[in-house]
Amino acid sequence: MTVLVSATDGYEVLHSLAEIDREFTDQVILLATTKDGQPLGNGEVPFRIITPNDKKPARWIRQVRSIIVALYKTRYF
Repeated sequence: MTVLVSATDGYEVLHSLAEIDREFTDQVILLATTKDGQPLGNGEVPFRIITPNDKKPARWIRQVRSIIVALYKTRYF
């Protein structure tokens, strides 16, 4: 299972189930609507995804347009 987050500018971030499910990890992924108690700025609205435990903010994504949860079945031959 994966979670694909897309932004209005076309930027996309992919997370696997093991990265977000509390059964597998203590990682926290935040869907933010405010910053320091204030509404997000125009370059970030309507939502922003923050992954505070990532060493680099490459998967932080602003202007979130969609979040798609997908289950992929793998066939073994």
